[in-house]
Amino acid sequence: MSTSDPGAAQSGIALDPVCGMEVEIATARHTTEYHGETYVFCGKGCKLDFEDDPEKYFDPDYVPSM
Repeated sequence: MSTSDPGAAQSGIALDPVCGMEVEIATARHTTEYHGETYVFCGKGCKLDFEDDPEKYFDPDYVPSM
């Protein structure tokens, strides 16, 4: 979500890295910072799963499932 326009960072859609669900960035209630990047989540469960083992979700073999 890095951008030179601060307003642009809060608009658009991001994918929840845990389940793959599309999340509206501007209204996301569940976010976390990891290595200087902000990640958004569809719900508290996905956020907690990510925070327990963030590297799992960067593995090229990981496939998000809803």
